[in-house]
Amino acid sequence: MRPYRVFINGKEIADVFQEFEDVKLTTEPAIEISGASGVTLIAADAANKSWIGHVPGPNGLPGGYPVKLENRTLHLNLPENVSEQEAIDWNSSFEEAKGLIIKEGRANYTGALKTALARHGFRYADGFKVVDLEEVCVDMLKLRDTLSQQKH
Repeated sequence: MRPYRVFINGKEIADVFQEFEDVKLTTEPAIEISGASGVTLIAADAANKSWIGHVPGPNGLPGGYPVKLENRTLHLNLPENVSEQEAIDWNSSFEEAKGLIIKEGRANYTGALKTALARHGFRYADGFKVVDLEEVCVDMLKLRDTLSQQKH
């Protein structure tokens, strides 16, 4: 597994797994953490307060990024030695390997996610037009229910 990039006070941690060996890092995206940080971001935006944190997909970018909210505008808050394009390219490589790429009005599953969806016969495993999202969601919920019943 490729390690996450972690910066503390602007300095990148060379070996994330060694540095945090006593901490359980998730192997997949942590939706619960994203949701929790989203609440504080929304509260800051509603009160027009500055906020610094980490969010998934700011301004439609792939992956998650450190950000800063100022005057109700969200800006990337990258370490000084990481360019915006470098961060986007790094995150995109994860999306290509494991997730979902949205481009030109089309959502395409990739890597491990596409393989899993195809294995379970999901009819949109090869992707879909974004305008069909509600229909795809209905089918995804059916698949989730089917897989949930198989576990029990």
